[in-house]
Amino acid sequence: MTEPIVEKSTSQRLTPNAILVIQLRRIGDVILITPALAALKRRYPEARLDILVEAPGAQALEGNPHAGVWIYDGRGLLSSLRWAAKVRARRYDWVIDLLGNPRSALLTGASGAAVRAGPQRVSHRWAYNRLLPQPEKPVYNALEKILMLAPLGVPSDGADFLPKLYLTGPAARDNVIGLVPASRKPTRRWPAASYAELGRMLRKRYGCRLLVFWGPGERPLAEEVASAIGEGASATPPTRTLKEAAQLLSGCRLVVTNCNGPKHMAVALGVPTVTVHGSSDPTSWNPPCARHVVVRREELPCIGCRLNRCPYRLECLDGLPAGRVFEAASRLMESQ
Repeated sequence: MTEPIVEKSTSQRLTPNAILVIQLRRIGDVILITPALAALKRRYPEARLDILVEAPGAQALEGNPHAGVWIYDGRGLLSSLRWAAKVRARRYDWVIDLLGNPRSALLTGASGAAVRAGPQRVSHRWAYNRLLPQPEKPVYNALEKILMLAPLGVPSDGADFLPKLYLTGPAARDNVIGLVPASRKPTRRWPAASYAELGRMLRKRYGCRLLVFWGPGERPLAEEVASAIGEGASATPPTRTLKEAAQLLSGCRLVVTNCNGPKHMAVALGVPTVTVHGSSDPTSWNPPCARHVVVRREELPCIGCRLNRCPYRLECLDGLPAGRVFEAASRLMESQ
C-alpha cells in the first residue's frame, strides 16, 4: 500500500484528520467522482471526509456513505471570498480540488490546509502545493480521478472505478427501455427522428415500453420522440428531484442515450447503457465494461473532435443510422 505523503519541511508523516474535496458542479461530474471519494475513505477511514458542491450536484450524493455534503451557494467575487473564509475556519488538513476552475482554486489556496492539492494542467497552479498528475492518455473520467490521488497515498490498483448512486433500493426491472435524446450540446445530440425510429424497432422486436426522459426545458423534445414512436411510448412524468429520476431510470432494462448526465446516472445505478457519441470521446466518458456500449461513426476522420459546434454537416450524428444503434441495443438486451 502506498505510504501517506510526507511533509518535506518537517520530515514527518502527515495523516489527515479532516479532508475537503471540492467539485462544485455539474451533476454528471459529481457522480463521476464518487469512486474517488470511496477510494479516499478506504485509504483514510478515520478521517472526516467532506465534499463541497453546488445544490444540484448535492442531490447525487444523498445517502453516500463516504462523505459529508457541504452545499456551496457562492456567486461573484465577494461571495467567493466569504466562502474562502468559511473553508479556512473549518481547519481542514487537506483540501483537494478536483474541479480546477478559478473559484475552486481560490477556495483551495485560501484554505490554510497543510496540503492544498489540485490538477497539474491548469493555469492557476499557484493555489496548490501538491499537483495532481493527469494521465497523458485519455482514460475513463471516474478512473482518472482515482489516478490523480496517487500523490496523496491513494492506491489505484484494483480500484472500483464505476460510479455509484445511493438514491434507490434494489430495482425491480420491467420490460422498459429508457431513451434520453437531449444534450446541452448539439454535437452530442442524435436526432429526435433517429431516436423515434430506434424506439419503433425496439418495440417491434421486444414488445417493450419506451420511456423518454427529459429535464428542464427538454419536455417538448421528449414528447416529440414519444409521439413519433406511437403506442407503448411516453415521456416520463415530471420529476422534482434527482431521486425521482433515479427511481425511473433504475426500473429500465436498458438505457439508450447521448453523452449526458442521465447516462452517468444510469451507469451509477447499474443499468446497462448504449451511448451515441459524436464529438465527445468515449474513452473519457464511457466505462470500459461490456454492459456499457458505445456506438459512433468510427469511419469519419473527424469523429471525437470535442467541438461544441460542427464545422461540417454533423455527419457523425445525422448520418448514424438507427439500425446500428438497434444492433448494439439488441446484443445487450439478449445478453440479460
